[in-house]
Amino acid sequence: MRHVTLVLLGLVLTPGLFAAAQEKKADPKKKEAPEPKTWMVKKGELLWQETFEGKEFPKTWNKGLGEWAVESGVLRGAEAPADKHHAYCSRKVEQANAVLQFTFKLEGAEWLGGFFDGKEHVAALSLSADTIRIRRMSGMGPTSKSTEIDSTKVKLNDGQWHTVVWEFFGDEMVATVDDQHMAFAKAEGLSMDRLHLELNTAGGKSAFFKDVKVWKAEADSKWPQNRARLFQMLKKKPAAVGYK
Repeated sequence: MRHVTLVLLGLVLTPGLFAAAQEKKADPKKKEAPEPKTWMVKKGELLWQETFEGKEFPKTWNKGLGEWAVESGVLRGAEAPADKHHAYCSRKVEQANAVLQFTFKLEGAEWLGGFFDGKEHVAALSLSADTIRIRRMSGMGPTSKSTEIDSTKVKLNDGQWHTVVWEFFGDEMVATVDDQHMAFAKAEGLSMDRLHLELNTAGGKSAFFKDVKVWKAEADSKWPQNRARLFQMLKKKPAAVGYK
């Protein structure tokens, strides 16, 4: 595992697209930061977006375990010690090939992230103080099994807001934070039974989430070529992350 700053296809990807402090008032003359890019797929139809307006927990979401509260456009989650389980909430996706994006901040939590689930767990994204991890999952509850398939070192406990883009297409996954730090892998036979997105967090204090978006993923013919370049740039061995 290594700290990685991505420079791909001649593009220098600028850090800090999302500032630590929330702006008090939007400057009408100030251009909004561009949407983070995708690497493996093209964004198709925007299936839904959650901005956590108001003070009520959204009715379109299922509140699972833990403590969840909406505060001025931000969803705050924290593990409840009595649950003896990580905190989680979820919303339907019902699209097997999708792009999932959200902005987050670790506020004392040990980690935060998401699961992609169907009748059982399919895959997991974990963002801790110093590591991005993607895992293949199976089972549910007491039968859950988890296998890490790639990880990358990155500093995320800096009090800053960060944005992650998590791409799924077939049995491949790509997770990118702030257009810079990437983990990607192929999990042969990855279940296509993908019905909902779970946001989760555990340990410590709180985790913050905002502006959650889900798009339909469409195939990008450039991905095989780009993937080969990423292997060279990141000095990854294909077999180590599931490619033959």
